Amino acid sequence: MEKTEMSKDIMEILSPVLGQELAAAIIEHRSRTLKKPLTAYAARIQVREYLKTGNPVEAAEMQILRGWRAIKSDWYFNEKARETGSSNASTGRRTTVDAARDFLSGQDHSVDAFGLSGLRRH
Repeated sequence: MEKTEMSKDIMEILSPVLGQELAAAIIEHRSRTLKKPLTAYAARIQVREYLKTGNPVEAAEMQILRGWRAIKSDWYFNEKARETGSSNASTGRRTTVDAARDFLSGQDHSVDAFGLSGLRRH
């Protein structure tokens, strides 16, 4: 299949979901930036992943901005959670780094840095 015909097929797959401009940007991103041209088959797979996110345009833009060759819906959701800080801040969960920072701060802790009794700073 000729290159321009292939790009036309890929546009027909992507543009109903992403619009003409963004579909062209995805094709260009893959072929010029990453030197890994998108195939029609891969484009169909990508459309499914874009749709799984519930926001295909934002997912495609994230793919371009992050320099990703492709996107999976779970990558999209992980990045959204990271952007909003919801992985730790909104859930109140503490990481090991949070605990170590508090423990080493020199403050008197009546419980260990994770909120459990038993370990005390000496």
